[in-house]
Order: sequence, then C-alpha cells, then structure tokens
Amino acid sequence: MVKEIILMAKSWKGGGYCVAGIDTTTGDWIRIISDDAVRQHAVTEEDMKYEDETSPQILDRVSIECIAHTPNDYQPENYTMDNSFYWVKTGQADIGEIIDLHPTDFHGMLFYNNDNKVTPGEIQAINSCNRYSLALIRPLNTKINVRRWENPERPKITACFTYGGRSYQYITVKDPTFVVQYQAMADGVYSLNNVYFVVSLADPYSGDGKHWKLVAAVLEA
Repeated sequence: MVKEIILMAKSWKGGGYCVAGIDTTTGDWIRIISDDAVRQHAVTEEDMKYEDETSPQILDRVSIECIAHTPNDYQPENYTMDNSFYWVKTGQADIGEIIDLHPTDFHGMLFYNNDNKVTPGEIQAINSCNRYSLALIRPLNTKINVRRWENPERPKITACFTYGGRSYQYITVKDPTFVVQYQAMADGVYSLNNVYFVVSLADPYSGDGKHWKLVAAVLEA
C-alpha cells in the first residue's frame, strides 16, 4: 500500500529517526517505522532517501510504499515501510495547509496525564480506540531550558509550556535542527512564541519501562 503524508516530524531515535506525518487523504496521523527491532523500528537516513539521494525535509509531501498497518498498544498510528522502494517527493506544504487538513489536536491532558512520562498501566487503562501517540499542539507560555548536566558539549534541551490549561514541565526536545540551534546557546531559560509542537509518545524506556513524552518537531506558526 502507498501512503502519502505531509512530513511533520523527523526526530532522533536510537541511531535513526522517528518519522511521522499527516495522511494527505484522511488527515490522520501516520508514523512510519522500519522492520528493524534492534533499532526500535527507527527509520535510517538510507531508508528514507529519495532516488536522487536527497533526504526528505519537514513539510515535504512524500509518497511511501508500506507493507502493512502495524499498531501496537501505545502507538496505533504505526505503518511499516517497505525499504525496497525509494520515497517519492510529491510536493511541499505550508503550515496553513496542514491546519486546514488537520487542525490542532486537543485531548484534555497530553498523553493521559500531567507528567512528562506515562506508565504502561495508564495506557492500558485507556480504551484502545482513544489511544494516540502523536499530536499537533499550539503551546502557550513556552520556555526552552538549556542545561549542561553531564556533558558540556551536549546540553539537554527541554520545553516547559501550557496546553489545555495545564502546565507541562521539562519535556525533552528531539527536533534535530532545533536542538542543534539551542545547544550552541548558554545554559538558561529562553522564551519561545508563535510555534506549533509535534509531540510524540516514545517507546518504553529501558531503565523504568515508562513512555517519555517528547517534542518531536518545532514548527513556526
């Protein structure tokens, strides 16, 4: 099956990328995964190349050959790609087109609670038809935190913001372009206005089995 998406997230994950977008036909979220369980099904740079050897960029319209819809308990949007085919760029979108196709998501609490992570038990308590692992949100009162806790060369970049009237603290940012920009800045707290976040629920963390909430992409409004 072929899925055409507007690419909304291409964030770091386990030696590859977490790739997600909006289905141009249905307006639904689609997460593209590989069949490589060792990499937690991350998509590599080689997996996603166009035939001309260039890589897809955020807001590209991309046609992807998929093997099957492969949801799991916490990521119902998963489709496994067929890596024997090149990805095909079919156009380019802007944020206005995206909002027309898929208005911002509102689920009350972000990923079922007000914390920066969620337990498998909390997910299991949600009816399967109401589970989700991707959302497009318009954060308010957004602050970006830059902290060099352990490695002075690689500061931790997190976001604090308000969503649905609730405050969310220290959500890790995984947008490569955004992270590189802020890693060059001094430790501190920086205000951020007029953006959209693509937020994602990660695979269970090996240390505690919990699913961390992530900012997978930062998009200018």
